[in-house]
Amino acid sequence: MRLKDILLFGAFFWFGNTYAQDYLFEINEFQAHKADLTTVQNAFLMKDRLRLTSADKHQIGACWFTKEKLLLSNGFETEFTFLITGADAQYGGGDGFAFVMQNQGENVVGGEGDNIGYKEIPYVVAIEFDLKDDNEGSKNHINLSFLDDSRGGYRRYATVHEIPEITDGNPHFTRIVYQDGFLRVFLDSYLFPVLSVKMDIPEKIQSADGYAWLGFTSATSDAFANHDLLQWNVKQYLPAPELINDDLVIHEKAQIIVKSRKLRINVWDHNTVDGDIVSLKWGDEWLLSEYELEADKFEVPTTLTGFQQKLILYANNTGQIPPNTVAITIFDGHTTQRVQLQSDLKETESIVIQYGGPTEE
Repeated sequence: MRLKDILLFGAFFWFGNTYAQDYLFEINEFQAHKADLTTVQNAFLMKDRLRLTSADKHQIGACWFTKEKLLLSNGFETEFTFLITGADAQYGGGDGFAFVMQNQGENVVGGEGDNIGYKEIPYVVAIEFDLKDDNEGSKNHINLSFLDDSRGGYRRYATVHEIPEITDGNPHFTRIVYQDGFLRVFLDSYLFPVLSVKMDIPEKIQSADGYAWLGFTSATSDAFANHDLLQWNVKQYLPAPELINDDLVIHEKAQIIVKSRKLRINVWDHNTVDGDIVSLKWGDEWLLSEYELEADKFEVPTTLTGFQQKLILYANNTGQIPPNTVAITIFDGHTTQRVQLQSDLKETESIVIQYGGPTEE
């Protein structure tokens, strides 16, 4: 996976409509979004990055997206790129950073060193990127942790030792997916998760309403490094639409090949605008839910995560002139490809989108 294919999105997208898949935010220049972020203790915003802790001893930092909380029950995915530099000569860097979900507040932070900036905060779920071997079996590893009252402290629920070297001075990419109660973590790959577990996150963070603050924490000790975030986005999944027929006959209309995993899909009514209402399913998720087509294009960014994925059109009605018809373009950062689909309440059409970009490791 090439970094240039990862960092295609640099703008901030906000869809206030409930019919479109919801990107809460997408950040490349952190300083431009300081109104939406709260930094705590030693964390601070630079123009092109978020520095959680600097290469110095006994630092603690945290940063939370505080514009709004995330509803966990719908499911979400987050992608971020991090960079570890300036590691100390004695220990080779430490102690690490964590992606954290919590319901405690907007200004919380935990302890230094092996606490990684989140332990000492009550009831969080943390995906910890640990740089230091504190009798845990390997120097670079990932821990999934949460507070276990029965054990009187934080529990390492799962640990992954076989990960790429993340203190090599190069950017590394992470994708985290929480859907249908399953949490999956990908590192430097869209294809193969390094961690997959079933977990009730609202219960673990004691969130009665199912909402959570999302953010990052970090800490150093006598071991230290710069813990930087270069890019971060969060996407909220849509619930399934109600007005669809699950027994539709699906015909494959076209197969197209794209060169990047980051895609922009545009939809519009290219014929007479007659009240067609449609939904678009993309793999296991919904890009559109009960959306009334217009003459103007409507854009939804998404990611192709496998070798190929199917985009299926569903008709929620048949408009004034059956069947529903829609024009779709797929832009991969290189070329735009157009396909026209149609659907009624018994039959529909789909597009198979294949990844033909650079060879992945």
